Amino acid sequence: MQIIFHIGAHRCATTTFQHYLRSHTAELREAGLGFWGPQRLRDGGLFDGLYAGPNGEVPEAAIEAAKPRIASALAVARARGVRTLLISEENALGSVKGNIRRRALYPDALMRLRGFAKAIEHPIDRVMMGVRPLDGYWASALAYAVKRGNLPPQESQLAAITDASRSWRDVACDVAEAFEGSEIELHSFTDFASAPDARLARALTCNAPLPKVAKDVRLNQAPDLGALRACLAARGHHARDLPNGEGRWQPFTRAQSAVLAERHADDVFWCVAGAGGIAKWIDRKEPREAGISLTAAARRGHIYDQTRRMGHAS
Repeated sequence: MQIIFHIGAHRCATTTFQHYLRSHTAELREAGLGFWGPQRLRDGGLFDGLYAGPNGEVPEAAIEAAKPRIASALAVARARGVRTLLISEENALGSVKGNIRRRALYPDALMRLRGFAKAIEHPIDRVMMGVRPLDGYWASALAYAVKRGNLPPQESQLAAITDASRSWRDVACDVAEAFEGSEIELHSFTDFASAPDARLARALTCNAPLPKVAKDVRLNQAPDLGALRACLAARGHHARDLPNGEGRWQPFTRAQSAVLAERHADDVFWCVAGAGGIAKWIDRKEPREAGISLTAAARRGHIYDQTRRMGHAS
């Protein structure tokens, strides 16, 4: 039985993808595809104890306790004729709250994912992770946090996030180390945000027809400015830290957004140039169709490698 572990990330159309899988469980099961999502893994207790403590390390006792539960569930899936099991759990990487608190992108990913890999025991054939432009990711994460009870971030917090060097490339390297021997796929949020059926098709690397997604389904989207003002007002807070107008909230200045966009562009070029052999970039277009020169990508990736090494050395 092949296992695909979809680890999110948060704010990367993960809930939409899980909803699609859950909505078509029966049809997909007929094709030999099984699905374990948050309802089973969290609410059902299958991954109990694996969601790490404050230091990001998963306790060995929790790993040992989870092993027989997971092994039994895998055996049942295999007996039911599941040929490919897709596990989807973004909290394996970390949390939006933790990222905002640490001003960094999944800083404990390596330790957390190692715990999940040990507990599952069965070889993981493929690991999938969505990759979203950093300015969009952080804006969505911060809006989601305000909805859940946080106040809008202060200028110092936004500056710290902008200045943090950690990016999707670093997370991908952690994923590859935690799941050594697994194929790592980095899925473009831009291409797959509203197309979970296309995303699944690429993950399964098959041409078999899959259930079509309902049109314009986007779940758990970040609240817009109007909704954020309403959230703050309901909690007795003034929305003075939010800009006037309507639509999507962008808390970063233009200069900060440009820094985040440049960092993300470096990541994408690195991915398209081969990701150092540790991961595969997945989108809905061939690189040529996307207007990306592989030669330029390799050259820019080499320059970026040098810059990062110099930065670490200083």
